[in-house]
Amino acid sequence: MKSKKLLSAKHIRFLFITCCLISLTSCSEDNSTASIHYVGGYLFDGDKFKVKDFSIKGGKFSFDSSLKTDKTVNIDGKYVIPPFGDAHTHNFDDIEQFDSIYQSYINEGTFYVQVLTNHYSRYEKIKDSLNKRGNIDVAFAHGGMTSTGGHPHAIYETSILGMGWRAMLNPENREKIRNSRIVASDAYYLMNSLEDVHSKWDEIISKRPSILKIYISNIKNRDIEIESDNIGTYGLSKQVAKAIIEKAIKSKIRVYAHIETVDDFIWALNNDVTYFAHMPGYGGGYGKTNFDSFIIPDSILSKASKKNVLITPTVSFAKYYAQAWNGKEMAVDTILLKEKQDFLRNELKRFQKAGIQLAFGADQKGSTLMEEINDIIALDAFENNNILSIITGSSKHIFPDRKIGEIREGYEASFLVLNNNPLEDIDNIKSINMRVKNGIKLN
Repeated sequence: MKSKKLLSAKHIRFLFITCCLISLTSCSEDNSTASIHYVGGYLFDGDKFKVKDFSIKGGKFSFDSSLKTDKTVNIDGKYVIPPFGDAHTHNFDDIEQFDSIYQSYINEGTFYVQVLTNHYSRYEKIKDSLNKRGNIDVAFAHGGMTSTGGHPHAIYETSILGMGWRAMLNPENREKIRNSRIVASDAYYLMNSLEDVHSKWDEIISKRPSILKIYISNIKNRDIEIESDNIGTYGLSKQVAKAIIEKAIKSKIRVYAHIETVDDFIWALNNDVTYFAHMPGYGGGYGKTNFDSFIIPDSILSKASKKNVLITPTVSFAKYYAQAWNGKEMAVDTILLKEKQDFLRNELKRFQKAGIQLAFGADQKGSTLMEEINDIIALDAFENNNILSIITGSSKHIFPDRKIGEIREGYEASFLVLNNNPLEDIDNIKSINMRVKNGIKLN
């Protein structure tokens, strides 16, 4: 007879976290089999609100007035909008933070999330708590593709080695970081040659990523960055990036390109990339920069618009990139921050005028969509209906093959009910009175 082993602290901790996930993701009122008629509400049509009643049957919207329903809910003059979509994050890549991040997304009304690079091993542990009816839906890119010493290889290995990101600035640490492969083929793939692309492709596809993420930072000056030992500042070579894009197109997988510069944007655009993680000079660039170097020419914006390009601008980096030493500590330089915000405002207005599609995301771990929304609002670059249209329509970019992001006949019945009109004050998106996902009312 085998002796019973006591559970280790590690096992107890894992069981506790697992119980939290099960408890958290089951906090809802399952009305999925009921037919419910909602009356007295104002529905957002992508531009304005209209008085319109609607029903839910089988988890789908219906406007059939002859539909027999089980009960009626009076919305009583409140405002109905689709839920929000976070199009650029690295959340759900930390098991210990899962419950708090999940609840933060639910609280703010974000039901659709796109993770643009994550550890596949961690995804395996939390995947059963996502992408189910009534739960948050998440699209994962899994490991990002870069070259040795590039971004995000350097940052992931710096983190797993227990170093702060500033360790990359120390010559003594660079060799250790560059040679480390602790989370290779998990959080990132090193693609240094065409042979790497061919040999690793089957493994990448076998993990069934929803999207792929390539890093082409500073592609024009890549060789100079490598020769200068500036780890973390570059990405793939042109030849390798092009091969990945071609394989992705054949495999019918969307590709998001991490970019830094206008040259990165132009190169990716010319090589059939239409999804961009960042705008050139996102956050206004790190420290004091030449803002003119980040301005996309009008002709390129016109070309991008015709190709239906989507950009996640990530403006929230501005407050981090505007920090400077004040003699005692690193603090936000308010003058520099204003300069960055002026640049971002002007570029985003140009994007709108050119017809560029936008989706928002803070590109942060531990912070949700609301951080980016708050910083977008502070820029004063958009009308309220534009912001509302973007954040409610982002889910269509995250899951383009699904009927979501609009309150229309036959679409998935996911919506928020607001107490106050967000077109009068955009901060009213925080006045959530009711949350419904796939016809299931969430607590």
